Amino acid sequence: LGMEAVWKIDVVDFPAFIVVDDKGNDFFAGISGQKKPIKLAP
Repeated sequence: LGMEAVWKIDVVDFPAFIVVDDKGNDFFAGISGQKKPIKLAP
């Protein structure tokens, strides 16, 4: 991945990453909804 492919953004009280490929495709769009959510322990 090049530097333009990964961005770190801050969402209110939640750090998030946006990942796109060199064609502008959203990495997470194809996998969202395929698996059950994972509950993380604090």
